[in-house]
Amino acid sequence: MSEPFSTFGGIATKDEAYRKLMHHLEEAQNQALVIGHLHNTEDDNMSKLLAKGWYGVGEMLHNAREQIRRLATKRMQ
Repeated sequence: MSEPFSTFGGIATKDEAYRKLMHHLEEAQNQALVIGHLHNTEDDNMSKLLAKGWYGVGEMLHNAREQIRRLATKRMQ
């Protein structure tokens, strides 16, 4: 589970929330790709199809991270 939300002087920071969000999205992407790889090692057609689906989930999570990064960068300018 998630650890307690850290604060700065009792106040939650946007920086910490952003870093945690990006970390969790990256971890989710990695795990989706691992699940896809594990399905891909099996020989039946259904597992191959599931592997492609999990690779797609990993790609969507990657795209979400990049979109969030672009939005955050624009906000900081």
